[in-house]
Amino acid sequence: MVDSPEDFVMATGIRRIFKALVMNPVTVDQVEYYDPGYLVVSDGRIEQLTADDPRPRLRQAQFIDLSGLAILPGFVDVHVHLPQLAILGIGSGSLLDWLNDYTFPEEARFADSEYARNISERFFSALIANGTTCASIYCSVHEQATDIAFEAASRKGLRAFIGKSMMDRNAPPFLLEDTEESLRASARLCAKWNGANDGRLRYVFTPRFAGSSSMDLMRRTAAMAEERKAMVQSHLSENKAEVEWIRSLFPECSSYTDVYASAGLLGPGTIMAHCIHLSDQEIALLAKTRTSTAFCPHSNRVLRSGAMPYSKLKRAGIELGLGTDIAGGASLSMFRQMGEALSTANADEESLSPVGAFYLATLGGAKVLTIDDKIGNFAVGKDADFIVVDYRRADPLEGNGPYNSPNHILSRLAYRGDAGCVRQVYLKGTLSIKN
Repeated sequence: MVDSPEDFVMATGIRRIFKALVMNPVTVDQVEYYDPGYLVVSDGRIEQLTADDPRPRLRQAQFIDLSGLAILPGFVDVHVHLPQLAILGIGSGSLLDWLNDYTFPEEARFADSEYARNISERFFSALIANGTTCASIYCSVHEQATDIAFEAASRKGLRAFIGKSMMDRNAPPFLLEDTEESLRASARLCAKWNGANDGRLRYVFTPRFAGSSSMDLMRRTAAMAEERKAMVQSHLSENKAEVEWIRSLFPECSSYTDVYASAGLLGPGTIMAHCIHLSDQEIALLAKTRTSTAFCPHSNRVLRSGAMPYSKLKRAGIELGLGTDIAGGASLSMFRQMGEALSTANADEESLSPVGAFYLATLGGAKVLTIDDKIGNFAVGKDADFIVVDYRRADPLEGNGPYNSPNHILSRLAYRGDAGCVRQVYLKGTLSIKN
């Protein structure tokens, strides 16, 4: 083992071979195990994943022996709120009360650029420490705070889809935006950041949810996103009281989902979070428009919102990824989300396996973000964004028991893993963090 991160710094043209147990997600029902595997990385990209030792033919490559550890693709968090980092584990109550009592007052602090900078630095460091190398992120309504978040993500080197929340009605006075200025600020941020850092930074238009966004704002946002080929993220059917409220705000629409359809916001570049209280017709509409969904099981349980009907959405062919949704969810650990997803999806029928949970946290999330050609598994040519995991930390017998086949290890990580299992994180082949 090499003792310092500096020894791992990636240099252009250097080829490295990493030896470990390698887990490569393929589909929601299939993972490839290489035990041991050899991951060949060159110029920040995956050159090869093989079970055959490539050292005899790649004699000039640097060899990194990680025997006794596992290499996994970096995690993809498809729904997370940067401004809520400080209130992790704080508060109680259902969704709408929690927003008013804790979330909105905390987000108001982001008018202070120094506060925004401090939280942004801590947020991205925490993401990486948990093994997350790509995330779709909500910021506050403040343009400067969102710009600061992009700057922090750029320095850290991870992939990030970031958007300024848009709220032009039914918001506290200290967060309420003028419709025109909300659109102009979002357009400026998109022009500056969408596609920056060789495409690793993307802007995502973020009308917070239909309760705080007028139909005019949502329609114009949809047109702006389409024109700029940018993604859209919002919330859908998280809480029963919220659903009833939306129906009262949009009586002309047949459902909550129809509100977004009427605004032109649904489509293959859109991520709708939660999607708990949906009719069969709404699920069919999401499938027809190829809208993706963020499965946030921990948050949904903490806020007593209900459980996403995972099996129904899966059968409908809807793309799903996992979201931590802090601070509704109380942890940035995608391992934690995998366990929560298994408990939620299998409460009434067995519909998700540890293999499937792993897929949702990696390649499934990449598909939701429409970048599965760039990240998500170890296909040749993808970015070398991966994590090194000490799976013994999730084992009560520390690897000395009878259950240490690769599928046992993955199962244990899915149910018992946490940030403590993450030893190293690589971004484009460069060591970002070593625990």
